Amino acid sequence: MQFHNFEYDGVRLNDMGYTVCSFDSGGLQTTSNGSRIEFHTVPSSKGTRHDLTDTSYDECLSATIQICKIPLQNKRQSINTHELRELMNWLNRKEFHKFRLLEEDYPNIYLEASFNVSKIEIEGTVYGLELEMITNRPFAIHEPVEITLNYTKPNEKKAVYPYSDEEGFLYPHTEIEVAADGDFTLKNDSDHQALFIAGCRAGELITLDYPIIASSLPSHKIQNDFNWHFFRMANTFHNKKNTLSASLPCRITLTYSPVIKIQI
Repeated sequence: MQFHNFEYDGVRLNDMGYTVCSFDSGGLQTTSNGSRIEFHTVPSSKGTRHDLTDTSYDECLSATIQICKIPLQNKRQSINTHELRELMNWLNRKEFHKFRLLEEDYPNIYLEASFNVSKIEIEGTVYGLELEMITNRPFAIHEPVEITLNYTKPNEKKAVYPYSDEEGFLYPHTEIEVAADGDFTLKNDSDHQALFIAGCRAGELITLDYPIIASSLPSHKIQNDFNWHFFRMANTFHNKKNTLSASLPCRITLTYSPVIKIQI
């Protein structure tokens, strides 16, 4: 894809006086990999069939990007030692920081990345940098999505639809504000297991952040009253609908960061 600006750790490339560019004749190019699934199989039927046993992501998303100074009067500008040190201090970090493409097609999508940096020299003068982006995931992440459900009567049903490109179960950060005393059950028709917490009290706030559960009431020893089935949403290509029901009146807030499978 073509892009000319990005934001890293809250700082924009163009604001630093630079732009994404290409030092070859092929136009602006980036290369990337990621979201590559490894399929683990075992042979059966004397090798005529290989049964799937597991899958995994063995590579994180990466890309190579070239940058240069924004041209002045269509003339290429060199990068001096002080400017090079400033760029290295910004981009070549020991920890991952948020990286965003500043393009309309990629709103609220980010990676966590750092860069190895190489100089691009012409006759001994530095005119650009080549950035090898290393990330900590095989895919991009969307900014957190929040869903709020208000249950006014027992066993009322409400539907939610996970926004994610990854199939499987998703464990959102879950807050449950209980509005009545009693044992609490949260069921999802798309999941065979249900969350159960005994001895809840009206006004109690229960927080589940897998694999941790906590209560706003110190008197409620919630770890002993919890069945340790954390709430989760199911997501498949053919069915994203999750129908939820709660046994007590309550307010439930679900927060999660969807997986976005894009190539940079």
